[in-house]
Amino acid sequence: MKITHCIAVLVLLAACTRPAVGLHGDAAAPVPAPGFVTIENGRFAVDGHEWFPLMLNYKAFIDDGRVVPATWYGGGDVRSHFDTIAAWGFDAVRVCLDAIDPSPDTAAMFAATRRMVLQADSAGLRVMLLVKPPFDDYWKDYAAGLMRRLSDLPALWAYDLFNEPLYFDPQPKRDKRDAVRIVAEWRDLVRRHAPHQLFTVAMAEPIEVFEWDPSLLPVDFIEMHTYHPLRVQSEMWWYSRYCGKPWMVGETSLPADGDQVPFDIQTRFMLETCRYAKACGAIGYGWWAFQDCAGGMNFENQYTGLRDSLGAPKPAAAFARVLRDSCLGPSADARPAPPANYFNMLAYTNLAVVGTVVDRSGRPVEGAVVRGWNDDWSVGINTYSDSTGRFRLVSNDRCVHFEVSAPGYSKSKFDRRPDYPAGLALPGREREYHQIPFLGWGDARHILPVDHKRFEAPTAVEASIGTVKLKRL
Repeated sequence: MKITHCIAVLVLLAACTRPAVGLHGDAAAPVPAPGFVTIENGRFAVDGHEWFPLMLNYKAFIDDGRVVPATWYGGGDVRSHFDTIAAWGFDAVRVCLDAIDPSPDTAAMFAATRRMVLQADSAGLRVMLLVKPPFDDYWKDYAAGLMRRLSDLPALWAYDLFNEPLYFDPQPKRDKRDAVRIVAEWRDLVRRHAPHQLFTVAMAEPIEVFEWDPSLLPVDFIEMHTYHPLRVQSEMWWYSRYCGKPWMVGETSLPADGDQVPFDIQTRFMLETCRYAKACGAIGYGWWAFQDCAGGMNFENQYTGLRDSLGAPKPAAAFARVLRDSCLGPSADARPAPPANYFNMLAYTNLAVVGTVVDRSGRPVEGAVVRGWNDDWSVGINTYSDSTGRFRLVSNDRCVHFEVSAPGYSKSKFDRRPDYPAGLALPGREREYHQIPFLGWGDARHILPVDHKRFEAPTAVEASIGTVKLKRL
């Protein structure tokens, strides 16, 4: 079904004034137009009808004037892959075109990208386009030219202007105000050159709040990424409560090779995470990725695809149709309670640092992210403050480096050695996220954690680091 059918070429805005932006997520809305995706009442909509995208991530490059699949995607070209994705039941793709080099022939690159969007359109898919982040002048000009060239395509529903700042920000230790300033400039770029399209920045773990605070960024919606069964619910729940904007899952996955992780477990993970995201108020759900990458750096990189490395579909590939039928009906108004492992995500048991987060007036700050590291920085652990501002950071090793921030607040970073008794036994002190298996945390019917007692750590030896004060930005 061709989305752009009968849509007239839209006239671009000749000029626009720079909208004022504060530090609380102010963002001028895109200009509504027939056939384009908008946000209405906190949800995606097309011509007044709610749309919940089921999205698959697709890695691509530009080569010789064409958008081509990632080299490890065998068995077809971009158009045939889009047909396959639509046949599985997905209605959106996030095309990752951020790994490209500067070229003197930007016109050819724009034309290639436009053809790709039209191919997705004719397959019945809408496109979120991940581009090179426009930090420098070349990539700002590139983004502006690309947006002008594609501004009349309703099938292009959103731009993702930066993938996971936590991991890929070229400037370490960025101030929150600087991140807001940059995203405000990007927002103006989009409004000027693509006035009918939405834009976002892709967020990783909640510790993004230390620098690229999602509650402050003037984006249209938050697109968050989360992996591993012990992290997914905890991170979805935090974003649902504290990002302050409409949000969707842009990437999640469980790797499955049919051996270490059976294929039916991958399918069950897809079902449980989509249901949980919807229950938490997500307005879309995305899976990483189209096909396995045999040369990936680890198990997770190699086996998260919906096709194996030879191009054969896994059972989860055709599950999008089931998701649409079983997950995407009306949600209850009440959000779920925090997940079983919200305050002790990795089921540590040895030690606990306790404290309270307050503002400058002494009022409790809820939803603050508290991160601790052991002495040599080899293991980092997160927790959150509750409605009273109190936190309990459970670890297997002594935490001595700390960082604390909350949505809309300043950051505090300090070293402190909690007063624990001497001679404590600390089993599993080197265990961290990558050492924890994907399976075994739910019960016979679940992949995601459901047993609260497993994460309570009642025997952990406690020590206090007192009160942490944050300033409201």
